Amino acid sequence: MSVGSYELREIEWTWAHIALVVLAFLSAGLHFALATTTGDTTFAVLAVGLLAGMVLFFTDLWQPVLYLVGAVYVGMMTVVWVLAGMPLLALALVDKAVQALLFALFVYLLVTEMQAMSPPDMEGSRE
Repeated sequence: MSVGSYELREIEWTWAHIALVVLAFLSAGLHFALATTTGDTTFAVLAVGLLAGMVLFFTDLWQPVLYLVGAVYVGMMTVVWVLAGMPLLALALVDKAVQALLFALFVYLLVTEMQAMSPPDMEGSRE
């Protein structure tokens, strides 16, 4: 990667990567629906933040530790919804189920990709 150049990265498309992208776009769409229905622009801002993370996911700037940022962000989205008075409960509960799956996927992909990056344990290195 060169400085000032942001290129698309090669992604090994596993079921978890596909589910992550689909669920993130679904959650963003649900947040836009919450924003337009309630008139609360906070939900639109949260949706844009989630979409910005997905754009970053496709670039060579992505690092596995950013899955942790995604997990925290999804958790924060739930806190904001509760603080906003839990509007549109039925729609929001669907979104919270999607976000629970997103959280689990973020943690799963973080662990999986960090393990793949770690050097293999060498037989003779233990004493």
